[in-house]
Amino acid sequence: MHIFQIIASNPEYNRILVAGMKSAIETRGGVTRVHFVEGDRFDEIKVAQDADCILSVGGDGTLIAVAQQTVDSGIPLLGINRGHLGYLCDLDEDTVYDAIPTLLESEADIENRMMLEGYIVRSNGSRSETIRALNDIVVSSLNGLQVIHLSVYVGDEFLYSFNGDGMIFATPTGSTAYNLSANGPIVDPKTDVILMTPINPHTLNSRSIVIDRRDEVALEIMPRRGSADESVAVSFDGGRSLVIRAGERVVVHRAKEKVKMIRLSRMSFLERIRSKMVSE
Repeated sequence: MHIFQIIASNPEYNRILVAGMKSAIETRGGVTRVHFVEGDRFDEIKVAQDADCILSVGGDGTLIAVAQQTVDSGIPLLGINRGHLGYLCDLDEDTVYDAIPTLLESEADIENRMMLEGYIVRSNGSRSETIRALNDIVVSSLNGLQVIHLSVYVGDEFLYSFNGDGMIFATPTGSTAYNLSANGPIVDPKTDVILMTPINPHTLNSRSIVIDRRDEVALEIMPRRGSADESVAVSFDGGRSLVIRAGERVVVHRAKEKVKMIRLSRMSFLERIRSKMVSE
């Protein structure tokens, strides 16, 4: 017997597809447990610990949110795209039904996807909670028109300082998200590296840097206006965010946990990238 937990966002939009998936799975002898997420209340997800896999129905944002909530379970995750581009989702509503027999026969490949985690070191030396991200951790001004001054450290070594709109720390999985929009490199999601891409740097020679997965990176907010409030936001996968100020740091490193992503599509990573680029 195979047990599938289906987690879907936007209940009104996805209810018919979920009902069809549930019927197709149970007709073939599988068991389903369905959870619809209202709004952005992903923290209410309760993982079915006896599930063989989790099916995320929505867009890439849904898949990321589900991954954050379920990664500790170690249960493999498969995305069914109902959003726009769906770089992360392996299937869509046209291909999911053909994939169900393969899932029931346990013939799917599983890729381990690296996550990042970050925390804030306050000016008094205290540390914030640690938050994980599958795509990226982004440092940006709370005021979109305010340039911020940042100093970057890798391990204990000072790397460089720059003025700009912020910095993106991305995983290989997140290389096709905000990192791509900021002209960062596209990286095969199966690799383990950390990408650092400046956002609109006020310099002619600032480039993305790819560092080893074992390195820890610190980004310090430097004062620019004396007594002015240099408040900066640190967001995790575009969701949860923390506020830091001049003299404080965000520290980023590889998370110990990895997301297990089921891969059914025969399309290679490069083919997927090519098809998405053309479709845009």
